[in-house]
Parts: sequence; C-alpha cells; structure tokens
Amino acid sequence: MDMDMDMKMMIKMKSLLTFVLFWLVLLAVIASFPVRSLTLSPSLNDDVLGLIVFKADIQDPTQKLSSWNEDDDTPCNWKGIKCNPRSNRVTELNLDGFSLSGRIGRGLLQLEFLRKLSLANNNLSGTISPNMVKLESLIAIDLSENSLTGSIPDEFFKQCGSLRYISLANNQFSGKIPGSLGSCATLAAINLSMNRFSGSLPVGIWGLSGLRTLDLSCNMLEGEIPKGVQALNNLRSINLSNNRFTGQVPDEIGSCLLLRSIDFSMNLFSGSVPKTMQELSLCTYLNLSVNSFVGEVPEWISEMESLQTLDLSVNKFSGQVPDSIGKLKFLKVLNFSSNSLNGSLPASMENNMNLLALDISQNLLTGDLPGWIFKSGPSQVLFSEQKVDANVDNPISASLGAYLQRIQVLDLSQNSFSGELTFDIRALSSLKLLNLSRNSLIGPVPGTVAELKALEVLDLSQNQLNGSIPMEIGGAYSLKDLRLKANFIEGKIPSSIENCTLLRTLIISQNNLSGPIPAEIGKLSDLEYVDLSFNDLVGRLPKQLANLPRLLSFNISHNNLQGELPAGRFFNTISPTAVFGNPLLCGSTVNKSCPAVLPKPILLSLLLESLPSLFLISVSSHQHPTLQCPLLFLLGTSLAVALLPMPTLGNLSCFLVNLTLAQEHMLCSTRTVSSGVVGSEQCTEQFCKMDARWQSRSSLSQVL
Repeated sequence: MDMDMDMKMMIKMKSLLTFVLFWLVLLAVIASFPVRSLTLSPSLNDDVLGLIVFKADIQDPTQKLSSWNEDDDTPCNWKGIKCNPRSNRVTELNLDGFSLSGRIGRGLLQLEFLRKLSLANNNLSGTISPNMVKLESLIAIDLSENSLTGSIPDEFFKQCGSLRYISLANNQFSGKIPGSLGSCATLAAINLSMNRFSGSLPVGIWGLSGLRTLDLSCNMLEGEIPKGVQALNNLRSINLSNNRFTGQVPDEIGSCLLLRSIDFSMNLFSGSVPKTMQELSLCTYLNLSVNSFVGEVPEWISEMESLQTLDLSVNKFSGQVPDSIGKLKFLKVLNFSSNSLNGSLPASMENNMNLLALDISQNLLTGDLPGWIFKSGPSQVLFSEQKVDANVDNPISASLGAYLQRIQVLDLSQNSFSGELTFDIRALSSLKLLNLSRNSLIGPVPGTVAELKALEVLDLSQNQLNGSIPMEIGGAYSLKDLRLKANFIEGKIPSSIENCTLLRTLIISQNNLSGPIPAEIGKLSDLEYVDLSFNDLVGRLPKQLANLPRLLSFNISHNNLQGELPAGRFFNTISPTAVFGNPLLCGSTVNKSCPAVLPKPILLSLLLESLPSLFLISVSSHQHPTLQCPLLFLLGTSLAVALLPMPTLGNLSCFLVNLTLAQEHMLCSTRTVSSGVVGSEQCTEQFCKMDARWQSRSSLSQVL
C-alpha cells in the first residue's frame, strides 16, 4: 500500500515538474518575440486603418501616396509618415505640396498619438471638423494654402488640448474668429491670414499669455483694437495688416517689450503714433504704411534703436524728417514716401551707414540732394515726385566712390533736377534700374550707359534731352525696359539695339527721330510693348516685325511711314489708332487698299540697238489724256519708253516709273523736263524721289 502511495506521489511530482518546465520554456519563447507583436498589433492596425480611410476621401493625381498599402502591418515606411521609433506609433503626418484634393475625413481621428499634422499647399476643400483637435497629443496643425471654406466652429478651440501652433492661412474661411480661441491657453503661434474673416478682434485673444506670434493679416476684420494687449508679454510678432481696423493704436502696445516685428499697414488707423512704442528697443521691423496717421515723425523714433525697417509711407505725416533718425545705426530700409514732409533731409542721416533702400518720394522736400546718400551705399534710392531743386552734378558727381557701386535701384524721378547727364555712370556697376524721368535734364544720353551691364530698366523720359540715341546702347545687353519718350532726341534708331536681346519694352515716342525703322528690331523676340509714335520716321515697315512672337502693343502713329503693314500675327489685328497719321500706309487697318502688283511686260530687245545711250526725258502721268503712243516697259527696270511716230529715235519720250507706285498706275515724276539730253545722275536726282530707277541704254543691255 505504501509503495503504491509512493509511486503515485512520484508520478504527480514528475507531472508537476513537466508542467513547470513546459511553462518555463513557453515563457522563454514568448520573451523572445518583439513586444509590439503581442501587445500593439491592434493599435497599429488602427493607425493603418485611419490612414487608409483618410486616403479614401482624397484624390491623389500624382500618386504620391502609392506606398500606402492597407496590407502593411505598419505605416511607418509610408511616404509622409513619421513614427515614434520606440513605439512605432504615427506621430507626424506631413503631406505638404502633394497636389491632393478632396476633403479631410474622419480617418485622422484614429491617429491618437499624432503630434504634427501638416497638409499645407494642396487643394483640399470643404470644412474642418471640430473633432480634429480632440487628438490629445496634437501640438501643431498646418492646413494653409488650400481651398477650405466655411466658418471655424466655436467648439474647435474648446478642446485644443496641448495645441501650440495653428495655421489656417491662405484659405477661404469666413465668418468671425471664434471667441473660444482665447481658451486655447497653450497656443504660441496663430496664423489666420489671407482668409475672409470679418467682424471685430475677439477680446479673449489677449488672454493667451504664451502667444509669441499673431498673424491676422489680409482679412476683413474691422473696428478698434481692444484694450488688453499688454497681457501678451511674450509676444514677438504681430501682423494686423490689410484689414479695416480703425481708431488709434492702443498705448498698451509699448508694454509688449519683446516685440521684434509690428505690421499694422493698410488699415484705417488714425491719430499719432503712440509714444509708448519708444520702449520697444528690441523691435527690428515697424510698418505703419497706408493708414491715416497724422502729426510729425516722432523725434523719439531713435529710441527704437534696433530698427532695421521703418515704413511710414502713404500717411499724412507732416513737418521735417527728425534729426534723430541718424541714430538708427542698424537701419536698412527707410520709406517715408507719399506724405507731406517738407524741408531737407537732416545731415545726421550720414550716420545710417547700413542703409540699403531709401524712398522719400512724393513729398514736399526741398534743397540739394546730400552727398551722404551715396556715401552710405544705398542699394535702392527713390526720390520720386519731390520738389528737390538741385543740379544733377551736385549730388552725384561729387560723391562717386566704392559705395556707389552697391546701388541697384536709383529713382530720382518726378523732381526738378536740371543740368546735363555728365556724371560718370560707369561707377554704378550694380545698377538694375535708373529712373530720372520727369525732370528738366538737358544734353545727350551719355554713351557710357553701355557700361551698365546689369541695367534692366532705363527711364529718361519727359526731360529735355537732345542729341541722338547713342550707338553704344547695345552694350547695355541686360536692358529689358528702355524709355526715352517726350524729349528732343533726333537722328536714327541705332541698329545696335539688336544686342539688347532681352528687351521687352521700347518707348521712344514724342521725339524728333528720323530715318527708317531698323530691321534689327525684328530680332528682339522678347519685345512686348513698342511705342515709336510722334516722330519723323520714314520708309517701309520691316517685314521682320511680323516675326515678333510676344508683341502686345506696337504704336507707330504720327510718322511718315509708307507701304503695307507686315502680314501675320499681331499686325493682322493692330488697332487703327496705332498707325494713324501715316498717310502713305495702306491696308485694311487704315481702310486704304494697297495697289496690285503689275506683271512685267515683255521687252523686244531689238529696239535697244536704236536707242541712244542718253535719253531725252518727258515726264507725265501714265494716264495723261494727250499721250496716245504705245509704252515699252524695259524688263528689270522702271524705265518706260513712249514710241513716237517720228523719223528718228532721238526724240523718244521716256518715263521714270516707281516700282511701288506703278501698282497704282502712276508714274513717279510730277513735272516735265525741257528738251535736251540729260545724264543718268541728273535724271535720278530730279525724277527718282521715290526710289524709281533710270538707266542708260548700255546698262539696260546688261540687264537684258
């Protein structure tokens, strides 16, 4: 009995040991498998499922999402997807610029660990779901540059979790900005620009104490800026430009001490610039342009010592430019244009050594142009529409130097400059635009303009320049825009202009130019706008002009051009006003038929043997009623011989016939030469005013 008991006990112990060993081996095998295969497969399938559902709602014409395969266990290798390397969960979806269209569906709600969603620069449409921000891990949303519409639901920002960045810029959203935006306390950057948002600015937005960047530009927002902006003590950049805000800029703006960039341009702000802004010593960009600010440019502006760009253009500022402006040592761009500033520029501005662009056009400034403008090396200098009385020689020729070579844009237009263009413009080696139009400059266009190899725009129009267009103009081979209209320039259009192969605009109207239009213009294949009107140009239009493929406007009115317009392309539909004032032009455009070409008559060469080498000339109309004799047209020439019934051939009466006018059955000459023998040179001088040819018998024999 005891032995049976022992045997049973041993069997039980052996079975227990086997069972334990089995589980130990099983646990070892389980431990050898990746953790994700046992615990995360269902969740991974959620990511795959969510993305496949998202893909089903959109169109992918360029097949950028071809790697998205629903049979994959993980989407981590799919294009546009990033995963957490430890958990293999989708954390980032970046499909920027994939040319996708369609709607943003609910599939994205499956991506519970998604941190960044970027679908910018596509053509997605429809509205956005308020559930999108329910993803607790989401910190950045970028849906900019799409075609999304509708209003933003108020619930959208009530569940924003840890959202720090949102951009809905450049869409078609409308309606008001939801007040719930103020409850999204974690937001650091908001960009709702370039939409159709209307209404006032929600007051709650000033409660976002962590906000660093706010861009609401290019909408239809209106009303005054609400008080409370001083609470944004972390704000670095604010852009409210291109809206309909009114009233004054709140004084509290000066309490945002970390501000680097302020753009309130293109609104309806009025009043003066708040003095508190002098506290913004870190600000590098201030744009208050296109508003209705009044008063003087404040003297305290120099306290904003970090300014690099200062734009106060298109306002109602008056008085003089403050002397303190010279203290802004980092200033690169200064724009005071389109105000009512008077006086002269302060000499202190010579301390603005970093100045690259200066625009004080359309003001009431007077006095000489100071030499320091060129000493500081501005790359853009604009003085348009000033009342600055100074001789060109004063500001420029006395200040040439290495700094001047940095200038790229020089606009001194619409002033009262006088004198000749005698300065050495070769020093302007980097110049791309030179505009001296609407002044009182005299003298010729200097040939040294050919040294400006980078010059793209040359505008000397509406001055009192004389002389001719220099042949050297072809050396400025980068020219795209040449304007010399309304001067006293004479002579011919130089053929060297064919070297300006990039030329798009040629405006040389209202001058005293003469001679023919050079055929070389027909080689400028980029030409779009040509105005040669109100000159003394003669001759025929070159046929090569018909080859200009991009021509949009061609004005040759009020000249002395003749013949038929070039056939084809632009000239088939040219406006009658563009050719008016050329009485010898013909064609449908000028409602005047062109003469048909006459066939050349057969010449009996035997008659030439009896002709004298010099002809007696009698000139009359082809259709003169008294002329009853047959005419013999000499092949290859414009000579017509009337065979008279006289005993000798010495009294032959000959006619000079212009080749073109013969088509109208007209003879070129208008008067009769008395009897006598005349030579070919004399005959040509007297009768070939319109390019008719006269040849002696010997030359005729050679032709035949």
